Amino acid sequence: MRQLRPALIALGVLGAIALLLWLVSTLATLYAGVSTLSPWLAQLITVLLAMLLIGAVGVLAYYGWLFLRPRQARPLPPPPETPTEAAAATLAGVEQQTAQIQDEIARQALQARSQQLSASFRQSAYRIVLFGSGSVGKTSLANALMGEIAGETGATKGTTTAEQTYRLAVEGLNRDIWLIDSPGILTVEPPDQEARTRQLATEADLLLYVIDNDLHRAEYEAIYALLQLGKRSLLVLNKTDLYTPTELEQILTRLRERLNGVLAPADVVAIAARPPALFVKDNDWITPEPNITDLVDRIIAVLRTEGEDLIADNLLLQSQRLSQDTRALLAAQRQQQADAVVDRYQWIGAGVLAATPLPVVDMLATAAINTQMVVELGRVYGVAVSIEDARALATSLAKTMASLGMVKGALKLLTLGLQANIATAVAGKLIQGVSAAYLTRIAGKSFITYFQQNQDWGDGGIQTVVEKQYQLNRREAFVKAFVQSAVDRLAEKLV
Repeated sequence: MRQLRPALIALGVLGAIALLLWLVSTLATLYAGVSTLSPWLAQLITVLLAMLLIGAVGVLAYYGWLFLRPRQARPLPPPPETPTEAAAATLAGVEQQTAQIQDEIARQALQARSQQLSASFRQSAYRIVLFGSGSVGKTSLANALMGEIAGETGATKGTTTAEQTYRLAVEGLNRDIWLIDSPGILTVEPPDQEARTRQLATEADLLLYVIDNDLHRAEYEAIYALLQLGKRSLLVLNKTDLYTPTELEQILTRLRERLNGVLAPADVVAIAARPPALFVKDNDWITPEPNITDLVDRIIAVLRTEGEDLIADNLLLQSQRLSQDTRALLAAQRQQQADAVVDRYQWIGAGVLAATPLPVVDMLATAAINTQMVVELGRVYGVAVSIEDARALATSLAKTMASLGMVKGALKLLTLGLQANIATAVAGKLIQGVSAAYLTRIAGKSFITYFQQNQDWGDGGIQTVVEKQYQLNRREAFVKAFVQSAVDRLAEKLV
């Protein structure tokens, strides 16, 4: 197109010059003819025609310039450079999507999650969650960390029905720490309780996965899933006082081998959060101090070197999850609205053809109905489809259905069912209407797939989509229900 533009411009200029010379000659001839009758009238007519011609030339020149001018692509916004910027962009998109949710309760819930996510980032605190099965010593570890990290005056405790939260002020860190002791997983806790625990784990900036022995299969799957999400984790082997040094070394070796490639060896830490009391002479007992120094050192090192990135990455992860939930809810809403559109138009088409039966049911005969259906489906999915584009889509799909023999197939499939449900005299009329409704339904479902795939038929093209919908809608149970519904809707009007 760029190579042709100079030639087009040259041709346009030559054409404009030729047209101008012709107009001047025509005006001169007109003026000479009228001036013999009235010089004043000749001048008036000439001026008016000249003004009209100048205006017409101006309009042509303007649209020619629009056509020939170089197309300037709209500048795309610069991609986010940091996880924080990416999260902010995702949250902005979530707000736009949430505004389209019609369910008031669902919309408010999504808005609350978005506001909570933004607020949690502004709180400027690291969220460390203790995660693991029941009875592995998570609460003992929380108490030990409070004493080791915060001392006697640095911790405050807040309790909810699902977890315990401690706020720790740590010297040397620019943010406080929220330490959250979650309920155990893989226990007899109610399902919603375990779901809440897993949610806490995915919302953590740093996860301490606590175990007291080698990993069981369920534990391995849980921590592996979190690591695959990119969740920064430390594997904490508690109750090391129950093992001999040799046994402890063997367990640590196996744990590091199991998680090789997904967790660094330094992130597998052994502790004793609550060593048992020891008997000494004269019937005295002493309680050893918790052995969590290695874990504390590792936590501080991770937060100092990775803390800001952990918070930003977590904000991005949570915003992406929120965006996915919003899109899923919006998709379900659009699916329901689109199904209602298809249902309405299939019976509109049925009524038209049943009242005026045609010799052969042809999708091209219902092109106007399908065209308007495409326009409304596009509106459901936020796509402005012109009548011309909708007509082209409807015609293309109708030709595809005809080429696949679906018209004859639908007639054969529905005829038996109709004759079994209603008198033969009426069945002939119903066949036309019900077949039209059935084919309109397949077309509508195909168009829904097209819009769901961002106005793309997919790798298999339109034929694959149509064939899939045809197979889905020819199952015996569906056909029987569809025929009965058609009889209920149309029979009374035709009898």
